[in-house]
Amino acid sequence: MKKIVTICVGIYMSTALFAQNHVSIQYMPTLATFKYTDSNGEADPNMRSVFKSNIGVSYSHVFPKGVFIRPEIAIKNLGATSMSYANKLEWTLSYLDLNVGLGYIKHFKAIGPYIGGAPYISYLHKATQAVGENYYDLISNGIKKSDFGLNLFAGIRFRISETVAFFVEARQGIGLNQLETSTVSGGTEKLYNRAMSFNVGISFNLFDKHLARRTNF
Repeated sequence: MKKIVTICVGIYMSTALFAQNHVSIQYMPTLATFKYTDSNGEADPNMRSVFKSNIGVSYSHVFPKGVFIRPEIAIKNLGATSMSYANKLEWTLSYLDLNVGLGYIKHFKAIGPYIGGAPYISYLHKATQAVGENYYDLISNGIKKSDFGLNLFAGIRFRISETVAFFVEARQGIGLNQLETSTVSGGTEKLYNRAMSFNVGISFNLFDKHLARRTNF
């Protein structure tokens, strides 16, 4: 039993000494739109992206070889705009988002470029459609309350001090869940979220300065 405890403690200490752990806060300006086709399989030629502001908090664990895992929770606002006759249409979808990323980072002294991907699942807590001056609740009128998909990301971290780093990241979100629930004769409308964001944020190392120096934060 003592040997098992000793081995477990040794594994834990090795992970603590040779892995990097940090919490990040980020602002995510996002260009959001839909992949949409009507019941005849035709896309909306008037569909346009809209700018939305999102925020997120993540925890990263970086292993010695540069592989990292990164769970993240975010407030995510998506949507799009279009035109119907003389009326402007605008959709606004507000999600609580959870994703778990897997990636690779390479350190060059104070600079660390990285890439990765993250499956996500989102809960829709508010959704509206504006038609001119009129607003409609989409949750009770034909849109699903959950979404899931994949985020692909690439970024670069800049070490400011032994315990603080600044980072920028580009991210492409691909919704894989058909959001439209209403059907019409002859087919089904299809609606999927799409988003591209350019994130900026700051990370705080969870270790003290001496350990941060040893782990090349």
